[in-house]
Amino acid sequence: MKRWRRFWRIAPPYLRSAARREWQLAVLAFVGLAPGVATVMAWSNLAWSIGAQPHDDALRTWLLPPLLLDLLGPPGVLVGAGVVTLLIGCLGLANVYLASVERRMGELGLLMGLGLNRRETAGLLLLEVITIGLMGSGVGLVAGLLLIWLTGPSAQAFFQLAAPPAVHPLVLVNGVAVGMLAALLFMGLSALVVAFELPSLALRGRQHSELLDAWQEWRTTLTGTLFAGLLALVAGLPILEVRAALVLTALALALSAMLSLGGWLLTRLYWRLPKPAGTPLWALAVQGLARHPRHTAGMTLALTTGSYSVGLAALTWLDGLADSAFPFWVAAMVLVAGASLVLTAASLAALERRREYGLLIALGARRSRLWRLILLEYAIVAAGGGTLGAIMALGNWALSHGRGAWWLAIGIAVADLLGALLSAWAGAAPVLWLVTRRSPAVALRDR
Repeated sequence: MKRWRRFWRIAPPYLRSAARREWQLAVLAFVGLAPGVATVMAWSNLAWSIGAQPHDDALRTWLLPPLLLDLLGPPGVLVGAGVVTLLIGCLGLANVYLASVERRMGELGLLMGLGLNRRETAGLLLLEVITIGLMGSGVGLVAGLLLIWLTGPSAQAFFQLAAPPAVHPLVLVNGVAVGMLAALLFMGLSALVVAFELPSLALRGRQHSELLDAWQEWRTTLTGTLFAGLLALVAGLPILEVRAALVLTALALALSAMLSLGGWLLTRLYWRLPKPAGTPLWALAVQGLARHPRHTAGMTLALTTGSYSVGLAALTWLDGLADSAFPFWVAAMVLVAGASLVLTAASLAALERRREYGLLIALGARRSRLWRLILLEYAIVAAGGGTLGAIMALGNWALSHGRGAWWLAIGIAVADLLGALLSAWAGAAPVLWLVTRRSPAVALRDR
């Protein structure tokens, strides 16, 4: 009892201190978690309004195989689109939270050295996670209501509803619950691992970065897939029939595993790109991607999903069956989540590589040449992720017997790839800004 009284005396000042020093977590809760919660809420509300009505020919604009449409139905497709958007934002949130905890390893080790046990340390970190989840879910609730209102007319036209979908209280509660569950899964588990394993390493003065990297890679590939299935199940059960919810869960597990595997395979492919002796800038770019696999895989995944969703929406227009802008609303929300993940990965890369960039400038590299190096790195990632997403969208169009000229479909895929390249370069803005404003001496002193 005394320990818990001490814990609740420590918790408020600790949270205030963390809020002042780790303000970027609050920002990311707004730009990473909130759009996903809003999307889950809006599309689930529409799924509830549609109910079990059979899909008509207009649903072919989803460019999904007929068998999958029959198994999921329109509500299942909508809930799945919301879960995908939430998952993309959660990947960025998890990366930033793990990096934040890594920076505070010494502080956490000191608290444990002063008498806090592992449970109390885990409790402090879980309070952070709950606070971030409440902030993101709260903003997502407001944004979800706005999204329901904005997409109401186009959804009514697309699904041929008698009236715009009304707001259902159960859907709002379910959206907030899914947002909190996502925060606990993607950040809370990292907090528990840190509290029970890593602070002891910091107290003994051992390096922990390799263990963090191993944990991050393992979590991304295995537990991330399981979390995707769990979120799909929790989001779908209150809205869908049991069979459709189970099919959606299985589909989420399969797609998450495929995308994660594809992202890591592309990352390994970047490492094996040829590095001719006469192109030092290219060789430095490939080496930079190889040294930071977490950020490379995260940006690849974001660009793949963004390219896929935008390409799919554009190909629905080519298919000639879309009577409203609703498919573009779905693609836009996925793109917002993907943009937040790209910006997150880019910002983390800028922080972790500031000494490297400072060293290059100190050795005589011109800032313009350094900019070309950074843009080349992001172009390589965009070429991999954007091409994969565009090919997936084009494959969906072909397998669904999409209508329209092939040359137009290929042109859309090429334009989609160029859009991924521009998005990646926009994500490089934080890195370019950091390189521009920091002197080499300051960058070399940073740890």
